[in-house]
Amino acid sequence: MKNQRTLSYLLTGVVFALAIISVWPQLAAAHHSFSALQTPEGEDAVYAFEGTVRAFRILNPHGALIIDAINETGNSEGWLLELSPASQLAREGWHEGLVSPGDAVTVSIFPAVTPNRARLRALLIPGDSESDPAQLLVTYGIRGDTPVMRRLRERLPVCGLIEPGFDRTECFLIDAEAATRLAVEFPGLMGYVRP
Repeated sequence: MKNQRTLSYLLTGVVFALAIISVWPQLAAAHHSFSALQTPEGEDAVYAFEGTVRAFRILNPHGALIIDAINETGNSEGWLLELSPASQLAREGWHEGLVSPGDAVTVSIFPAVTPNRARLRALLIPGDSESDPAQLLVTYGIRGDTPVMRRLRERLPVCGLIEPGFDRTECFLIDAEAATRLAVEFPGLMGYVRP
């Protein structure tokens, strides 16, 4: 009788585990409905563009940044950029006043298969005046000990805005001289955050 009960528990556990394994991709897709756009080589595509902040919200399950940008046909289009969850953003120093509607910014993104949706890769916020350095917030996909982060750490001072212990977002200062050097060394819009 005891062996039958043990076998019954074991079979129930196996069936439960198989059920979880079979529905896990759907559960993950339900929360992360984000499918990254791929290059012909199978890598995540990376885009960069300049735009104007329409809205910025620290929310759960993900923060959101909406940017209006001019597309190749000359029309304005909105982009919804996914950020980390609210608690993580707050721990790292993000706050609601970091950017405001109407602010001009430059972004590097991982675009989604869904049009005009993306994950934020990096955000460049210009200084308040020409003599103030810009702030570069590096977020998804390149943080930690990556070639891109090593390159930035070798060339730029940090902002002190972001808590470095979380190894997630990192903030760098880019003055006019550094921007010129980076543009020569890494051509293209935000070329310094490209793989």
